[in-house]
Amino acid sequence: MKLILSLFIFLLTTTLFAAGETGLAVLRVGVGARAAAMGEAFTATADDASGLYWNPAGSAWMQKRQAHFSHNSWIQGMHHNVAALTMPTEIGSFGIGILLNSIDGFERRTIASEEPSGTFSAYDFSLSMNYARQLSNSLSLGINLKFFNEKIYIEDANGYMIDLGARFLTPMNGLYVAAALQNLGFTTEMLHEKIRLPQTLRLGAAYQVPLSWLKDRVLLAADYAQVFDESSHVNVGIELAPIDALALRTGYQTGFTDRGVSAGFGLHMNWLDIDYAYLPFGRDLGDSHRFSLTTTF
Repeated sequence: MKLILSLFIFLLTTTLFAAGETGLAVLRVGVGARAAAMGEAFTATADDASGLYWNPAGSAWMQKRQAHFSHNSWIQGMHHNVAALTMPTEIGSFGIGILLNSIDGFERRTIASEEPSGTFSAYDFSLSMNYARQLSNSLSLGINLKFFNEKIYIEDANGYMIDLGARFLTPMNGLYVAAALQNLGFTTEMLHEKIRLPQTLRLGAAYQVPLSWLKDRVLLAADYAQVFDESSHVNVGIELAPIDALALRTGYQTGFTDRGVSAGFGLHMNWLDIDYAYLPFGRDLGDSHRFSLTTTF
């Protein structure tokens, strides 16, 4: 029984898309349909409540409170759900984020047999507390404090992490650059095995193209993402808003054998944004459909 559980834990807590030795792969799953549709090129773009998961400094640029809800119908029956709330104040922006990832129906066997003795499930839970502040009209800094719990059958592990971020508006009108360090911390052991966190460096740029005939509604974005001791990726994305109520998006991620192109759209209705993203996967893993709601109040 312990051997079966050990093998399953090892497979689940290693990366799903690239070779490497870090665990807690759920921390690499992109949050928000807008970011997903833009190829996860969101480090410098992060200017809404979902940005808390991409760059903790992004919330400092928000003028109103926002609530974000995201559902990801992910590969192989996984369900990835996120809620985030950001609240700007005179002394900076405060935020909170909750992540829940779950998958059910794993067959449990104690001996070799055609029929399982039962089923079990696995889940990941994360709670993030965010603070961000603008130091000037062009620079913001931010930090996330995170608690993480992963449970598989009767085994579990906890993690404590911080994210650090910065966002800078350059002298070139409409050009932002940003950087974030994510998942710095430690975890407890699971089944006597130490889990290495996917510590990640993100560098990004976002440029609001000054096209007067489109009322400056073209956004170009690019990210460099490096998970320490593993491969790096370059992500690019574009967002085009032909009218106020509609945004069209597409993106591309390099360095993956199972994914690349993404696409989606967003609908803006006064205080509510509805976003959708489609990500096809290779090797018969299935496709990912992501939905997000963001409300401003």
